[in-house]
Amino acid sequence: MIHPDPYIKLVTELGDLRQVTAIDDIRSDRGIALVKRGELVDSSKYDRLAGHKLLRPLDFSLAVENRVTAEKLMRDGKRLLHDEPELEKAIDRRLIQRDLLTPLGTVPLEPQLGFKLTVCRECCVDRYHHMMRVALIALYVASRLRWPADDRQELATAALFLDLGEMHLESSIFTSRQPLSMAQHQQIYSHPTIAYQFLKLFPSYHPRISEAVHQHHERLDGSGYPNALSGNDVTPAARVLGAAELFTAIRLERQNSSGRLFSTAEVLRFNSERFGKDIIVPLIEAAKRIDGAMEKESATGSINKTILQARMKLLNDILQGADAIDVSGNDEMAMFIVQQLKRLTGMAKRCGFDLRAPAKLLNIIGDEERALSELDALVREMIYLVQSTAREALRRWVKDGVPEQEQQPLTKWLRHTDLALYSAGLLSQ
Repeated sequence: MIHPDPYIKLVTELGDLRQVTAIDDIRSDRGIALVKRGELVDSSKYDRLAGHKLLRPLDFSLAVENRVTAEKLMRDGKRLLHDEPELEKAIDRRLIQRDLLTPLGTVPLEPQLGFKLTVCRECCVDRYHHMMRVALIALYVASRLRWPADDRQELATAALFLDLGEMHLESSIFTSRQPLSMAQHQQIYSHPTIAYQFLKLFPSYHPRISEAVHQHHERLDGSGYPNALSGNDVTPAARVLGAAELFTAIRLERQNSSGRLFSTAEVLRFNSERFGKDIIVPLIEAAKRIDGAMEKESATGSINKTILQARMKLLNDILQGADAIDVSGNDEMAMFIVQQLKRLTGMAKRCGFDLRAPAKLLNIIGDEERALSELDALVREMIYLVQSTAREALRRWVKDGVPEQEQQPLTKWLRHTDLALYSAGLLSQ
């Protein structure tokens, strides 16, 4: 049975918005001509294309009117900076034209890559804007690190293709309000590899740009995916992209009802060992520029201490449960969990917070607003990272679909931890 690539639906929907023409025959892997050269492609062609495995990617057989070009990328970046004050405030204005917009305007775009970006821009505008924000923030970091112009251009190119693999995944995965199954998480984990396999087809993009995209979810401490790389095996470009995406998600895109109290700088500082201090420092400065401007413009909210205390107790319970994990048998999954949680608690301590003593910590802080804000930000990030550790362990060592009664105790503990942290993340303020 053929499982249609969701990208086919996006491509045919693009044809309803503007003219998409076959510049070559589109054939199935068995040689059947599905669309003839010169034919228009729109949603009326969906069933014909979705019912077959295609011989090669659609992007090689189609052209679209008014496709994305490097000049349009530069214009879109400039417009986004104008429309989003926080994004503009994050960046030193003296760098915008020379070090941010100019690299966007010189991104090398093969026709097939321009087509793919056009699909994203017209049919997945939120994803397109996300990648553009990441590109601008990454270029700001690269400028601060004094990267050469060629390296900055490659970084911009990689950022603009960062999440294009997600267009080949079911959109419901990204909008679901229910806990995802392990199989669905596996799909999400595959998006860097999907993009990498596509970019490999273009010699000018491989290996430097394609590897940066492939590794943008890898981390220095080995906790990332898809290949659990660590240390120097993670390229500098991938580290910058990962850190820029973190900044974009927690500062520019996260809808946080606790208002301006959310401490972006504290979350970034907490993650410095995962990306590298050299990369995190410029982002902390960017966060402080935004926060300083926002403090002048609006009053702050307040932290709900009851919810914060509940989250801290849950984290403490999980850490105590992890203390009981037996690593004497050199079980790889057990050792990974213990090592990662030990590293995370150490990172928190170096930020001044002992999450194993929640009551004592809250008593010391009292009602001091800034300290509560920093603690709240760190606890939220810790919940995310502990949950990511649990899911990564399940991804690497546990087969999906094993009946509960046949699962090992550690597997059951991981699944329980994942669900409990998911629920904790839904607590609103």
